[in-house]
Amino acid sequence: MRKHILTSIISLVSITSAQAAEVNIYMPVCNDDDTLTAKLPDLEVLSAKQKKTVRSSTPLHQIDSEKIKTTGITDISDAMRRMPGVNLRDYGGAGGLKTVSVRGLGSEHTAVVYDGVTLSDCQSGQIDLARYSIDNVKGLTLFSGDNDDIFIPARAAASSSSLYISSFTVPTGDEDEFHLKAQMKAGSFGYYNPYLRISDGNGKGLSFSANAEYIHAENDYPFTLVNGNLVTREKRENSRMNSWTGELNGRWRINGASSLVGKVYYYDNSRDLPGQVIYYVNESEEHLRERNFFGQLQYKGKLSSKFSLLATGKFNWATSRYTDVNGKYPGGKLDNYYIQRETYFTGALLYTPMAGLSIDYSADWAWNNLSSNLKSDIRPYRNTILQSLAVKYNFRRISAMVRALYSIYLNDAKDGDAGKDRYKLSPSLSVSMQPVEDLGLFVRASYKNIFRMPTFNEAYFDNIGSINLDPESTDQVNVGITFQAPSLPWMSDLTITCDGYINHVKNKIVAIPYNLFLWKMENLGKVRVYGLDVSLSASFELSRSHSLMLSGSYSYQRAQPRTDPNTVEWMKQVAYIPLNSGSASVSWLNPWVNVALHGTGCSARYTTNQNFPETRISGYFDTGISLFRSFKIKNNSLEIRADILNLFDKQYEIVARYPMPGRSWKLTAEFEI
Repeated sequence: MRKHILTSIISLVSITSAQAAEVNIYMPVCNDDDTLTAKLPDLEVLSAKQKKTVRSSTPLHQIDSEKIKTTGITDISDAMRRMPGVNLRDYGGAGGLKTVSVRGLGSEHTAVVYDGVTLSDCQSGQIDLARYSIDNVKGLTLFSGDNDDIFIPARAAASSSSLYISSFTVPTGDEDEFHLKAQMKAGSFGYYNPYLRISDGNGKGLSFSANAEYIHAENDYPFTLVNGNLVTREKRENSRMNSWTGELNGRWRINGASSLVGKVYYYDNSRDLPGQVIYYVNESEEHLRERNFFGQLQYKGKLSSKFSLLATGKFNWATSRYTDVNGKYPGGKLDNYYIQRETYFTGALLYTPMAGLSIDYSADWAWNNLSSNLKSDIRPYRNTILQSLAVKYNFRRISAMVRALYSIYLNDAKDGDAGKDRYKLSPSLSVSMQPVEDLGLFVRASYKNIFRMPTFNEAYFDNIGSINLDPESTDQVNVGITFQAPSLPWMSDLTITCDGYINHVKNKIVAIPYNLFLWKMENLGKVRVYGLDVSLSASFELSRSHSLMLSGSYSYQRAQPRTDPNTVEWMKQVAYIPLNSGSASVSWLNPWVNVALHGTGCSARYTTNQNFPETRISGYFDTGISLFRSFKIKNNSLEIRADILNLFDKQYEIVARYPMPGRSWKLTAEFEI
């Protein structure tokens, strides 16, 4: 076993240490030039970025920084609600945990890729989107199924879906220009949020950027509590949060065809946990302190006219400390802390032997471990080796991509028994076709098989985890069409996407109660998910200085447990997945004050798979409005913005017994040099 690990590491080092020069690597949203696919016929109605959305062989949805500003998006979780097929878990408030799942597969099945490198959490498998500032986001790209690009690390292709977060990192280094952005936000419930970003370059290939953010929120928002015929007005307690984030980026353009990019990131969040609201019990003494540090270095370049290289190394450290003051614990207090570490290397080699044909081999190695102060802690660790071979071919109006991912998971523990080792070959295939050359209509179909390893919590958590768990396996099938209408004098960017899909999940990991006090993780379930995702966007020129921007999305998701026809949950709806969800926004851009009206919502859900009436959570539609105006001050700019969230003061919950804030306001002042 150790021999296999050593061989894989040596192979990776050999790849990443080769001398190379740069290639223009496709990063979603950030780069409008797709160097990995042959040029499709130049349709006048399609910009480079819009082509990616409509011609992608797998479902792809993008939101760039301009759309974030003009449609009233206030944070990353709000942006994700605007995308079809997304189900968000939100525990309320500025610092509440926010995780995303796509097409009914759970948040553990969604990879989050930050500036080209996949984020990880070996403990829970969930990435909290609240940690990343929308003010530092250049673009968001969501792939449902496989990534249409083949020149990526193997880990980025090892999930059922992937969310790419592209930040405002650093200039190319060829410009000698200083840039500063200073911003202050203040809002309801004791919220204030200063943010600062600076960047500079020496004009000779060296450049850097740095950003820092601090958030304080009391989160003591009021809510309505209904208990039978008795209705009272309560206030959220124990919800204070203080967090800050710092990030430093550097770029060295070695020559005209190679560059080295580095990032150092630190996050620190100290917050009280309000807990569930059960009747009139709204008190809590729970507290959580989370810290995360990572550093990464990425090289990209060309070896020759036909070979290109991408190599990355990363170290990640994260810790969480949970405390609860309660008489039920020995000594009256529970104090648990966890530390996880990761070392990660990846190398990707791209070969383009002829126009329209690209072949990529990617290999990743990661080492993860978890330790805690629990008496039952066995200090588990895992070596992960992923290898991907992908081929993409473009011929006239047809694009096809096939990938084979081979995964090796080697589990061990320093002080006890570990989970089983796993080996799996996962194929994927996608194709896109343009039936008519002069029409912006594309038809696409894709298939992907992938699996998810049990997290360390699922395998080792005290008295609950099981080392005998099998991975969850998913099969995804998608068929869809995309369309971009020709530009007219009064209308542009009319884009429509429509995708139908079926997902099959085997060996679903669930917690099974043996009695009132003892639960155990087991592979019990099979789930079938079928649905429909639709999106639409368009711009209308009302006059020379007035325009309207419209966008909307709709999703239908039917997620059914299909393990045993004799059980209560057979063919019911999976917990927390709504049948219907959607979003809409309209923005009026004008010379006076720009206005954006937007809303997101979903139908009723259930907190259990049995769908008992008493576990039903009512549907909702949350509406907001944004007013903003920019002013030019010589060569600088000042933007003033006002947001009213939950405009109609709708009382609703996304997670049961965690009420969301009612009507609130937020003011933003942003100054840029």
